Amino acid sequence: MTAFSRSDLIGANGYPNVYWGWGGEDDDMYLRVVRKLKKTITRYPIEIARYKMIRTHDHTSGKANPHRHTILYSKYDYSLDGINTTNYTLHELKFFKLFTLINVTLVEERFEDIRLRLRIKSKRKH
Repeated sequence: MTAFSRSDLIGANGYPNVYWGWGGEDDDMYLRVVRKLKKTITRYPIEIARYKMIRTHDHTSGKANPHRHTILYSKYDYSLDGINTTNYTLHELKFFKLFTLINVTLVEERFEDIRLRLRIKSKRKH
């Protein structure tokens, strides 16, 4: 569960687009908040706020992203990925009282293209 002001979400350049599969995007967003925005994150004690993932009976987790640590620990420039680089096809925009449903398809980027775009140095094999 995460809540942002509009200015903070824009200041962090939104969520990353470079994590495909399970893992990395939440840790990346944490780093955007503490490094780029220079802010702290408030985590309320369990007596005040509890979070539990709701899963359906047929839920299956995505495969772990094998490149998540390479991207996360590269300390890439957050201006190279996020709101300003999001490519999508809009399918539906529906307004409700409490939220807006935005249905899109994202285009998955190959890791080599991500690495080049973020200027992550490749590891040399010996």
